[in-house]
Amino acid sequence: MKRVKKGSDKGEKSDRSILSIGEKLAKLFELPPDLFGNRPKVTAVGRGEVLIENFKGIMDFEEGMVRINTNNGVIKITGSGITIREITSEAIIIGGKISNIDYDA
Repeated sequence: MKRVKKGSDKGEKSDRSILSIGEKLAKLFELPPDLFGNRPKVTAVGRGEVLIENFKGIMDFEEGMVRINTNNGVIKITGSGITIREITSEAIIIGGKISNIDYDA
């Protein structure tokens, strides 16, 4: 079992403090952490489609670029013909000719 020091140096967080209850349960039962956590899950299907699950909202959408807000930062998708193909409360599908997926913390 890993021991964690209290009052660690310069604002470093222990593994225990950054995991949600769901993520702790997933770890305990050896399940994938994305089943219970609120971390974004990004799935690219070739260069034509990106599915983002567990997102908070759309920050910016203009020709060739969309920025998606998540609990772990901003995901920026760039390319040509970028469109929002589908959006629900849990997931968003971005289409077009995807050239980059950038993660900004």
